[in-house]
Amino acid sequence: MGHLTIRICGYPPFGAQVIANGHEWVERQARKRSLPVTKEGNCFTGGTDFQALNQIAKTLRAAHAVGRLTKVCDRWLYSACLCFALDSEEQKRSRFQYLYSFYQLEYSRNLLFKRGTTLDEVYQKLLDRTRRALDVKTLKTIFGRKYRPHHQKKRGSSFRLEIGIERPAYNLTVLKIHFGKLTLKIYDKGDRVLRIEIVAHNVKDLRSGVLLEKWPRLLKTMEQYLNNFLNIVQAADVSFLDEGTFDTLAAPTQRGSQRRAGVDFNKVRVRRVAAAVVALAPKPDGFTVSGLAQKVSAIAGPELEAYNSRRAAYDLAKIRGKGLVERIGKSRRYRITSDGVGKLLAYTILRDQVIKPLMAGVIRRGGRPPKTVHPLDQHYQNLREELFRTFETLGLAVA
Repeated sequence: MGHLTIRICGYPPFGAQVIANGHEWVERQARKRSLPVTKEGNCFTGGTDFQALNQIAKTLRAAHAVGRLTKVCDRWLYSACLCFALDSEEQKRSRFQYLYSFYQLEYSRNLLFKRGTTLDEVYQKLLDRTRRALDVKTLKTIFGRKYRPHHQKKRGSSFRLEIGIERPAYNLTVLKIHFGKLTLKIYDKGDRVLRIEIVAHNVKDLRSGVLLEKWPRLLKTMEQYLNNFLNIVQAADVSFLDEGTFDTLAAPTQRGSQRRAGVDFNKVRVRRVAAAVVALAPKPDGFTVSGLAQKVSAIAGPELEAYNSRRAAYDLAKIRGKGLVERIGKSRRYRITSDGVGKLLAYTILRDQVIKPLMAGVIRRGGRPPKTVHPLDQHYQNLREELFRTFETLGLAVA
């Protein structure tokens, strides 16, 4: 099964830990089929048939893969490890047998860019746009070389993707979000690879079983969580408001015989709830009403009145009425839709980063301009000048 590491306890009941690397197994299977691939670190960075590689990787989810992995573990444990504690006769007499279960799983997806400069541009903009909305407290950066190559490396180059996680060839910036024993993260590796990864530090949190026989189900759950995370990040990165959203969100909704108020962003409480819902969006298993109340309270701060679950349930019902949040099955957990992320964030950005700065700039016009102007500040300045002329044409006084 590729790269396999086994650790075994030196005293009864001789507990063992098996660490397997799926990338190594896929690489070996590809070479058996004469598929040319380039693998650096834990990433496939080159090859002629990535579709064939995906098909090989999918065989790891098949039912027969469980039996193959069991045989590999049995062969190594009983013949190469356990023999130092119990010989074959003692193993047979005591009927000693291992039962395998998972403790930690990692599932990743790699995006390969043709040019390192494109990777830098895309990833840095994604960090700027989503970090605050998704409530990422800190970004971890391990410094290497600052600039990635403009063009793809030639074949035969001695360049190594990464010497180690602590000594990257290029700057390594990690966006990481923790939810209990689950970690979602995005980081750039080497010159052209952007990796999205989910780590289950304790598989029990996946609620899909822990025994080896549950492997296909566990992988499916991990893939689903990762895809949901990608959809949320994409929606947060590029928000969108259609023409009728302004009118429809503020209008009340009707569900059966119940009439619900609209989502009024002029109210501070509604804006905090929207920020809390978006911050909880990457949570793999959704959020509860009490979890939403806690998040809103954290955003509001200790100096304000506590926000309880009753208020959270009322505000959540209003947002659900607009189809921005949905219930997960018949449970008491909820998740925001991709459309909900885009609309709630677009409203927040429009109000806090467009309308307020523009109005403040129109009112406080004048003064000495700075020597160095950021591109975003230049956009604001151009909009302010045109907005002031628009106000003059409309006869709107600004003071």
